[in-house]
Amino acid sequence: MAFYLDMSSVLDTFKTEVKVVSPARGEWVDGQWVEEKGTGDQVFYEPFVPNDRVGVYSLIDVLRETGHVEQYNAVWISAQKFPAGTIVEHKGTRYRISTIQDLTDYSNVTLYYLESEVHDDGNQL
Repeated sequence: MAFYLDMSSVLDTFKTEVKVVSPARGEWVDGQWVEEKGTGDQVFYEPFVPNDRVGVYSLIDVLRETGHVEQYNAVWISAQKFPAGTIVEHKGTRYRISTIQDLTDYSNVTLYYLESEVHDDGNQL
């Protein structure tokens, strides 16, 4: 028995601002950088959910030889298509899509599992 789960009401009910940060794409033409049209940050309003029960955004503190590391984990429920490694920003914190669960065979959404690390030396995504 085939079924289809329309998640449009979930996307509308639990939406929050999610920004996809795109690297500038283009080429050098006569010594001038010409950016491709349509590239740049994209903003979507879709559910962004913490992936664990440990604090806000699943904050996990880890001490390593290199110092203090904060790891954030979240799930983005989206009707959009993006590859692994895409950078996503939510409430000022940047995340990288690490795993993709494509549910489009029987639904209209894809689950993106996100990870982020912020180090003491200020390096982050």
